[in-house]
Amino acid sequence: MALPTSILVVDDEQELAALFRKAIVMMGMEAYSFSNPLLALEYFKNNKDKFSLILTDLRMPDMSGLELANKIRELNES
Repeated sequence: MALPTSILVVDDEQELAALFRKAIVMMGMEAYSFSNPLLALEYFKNNKDKFSLILTDLRMPDMSGLELANKIRELNES
């Protein structure tokens, strides 16, 4: 079984999310970026086997990066 090689980038500042995604892609990896943590979580739920790394901002509206990380961890344990 091949290991996942995609990175999920979540930052409420769209410019930073896009910048991180672009840098990751330039290094030859696949990246998906979101500026809304709730949308990122929903996308992750439907594609959780795709990602090897989650890169998130800590302070975001609606859900902090720590809350997002905890919810992702819960999904991975189920």
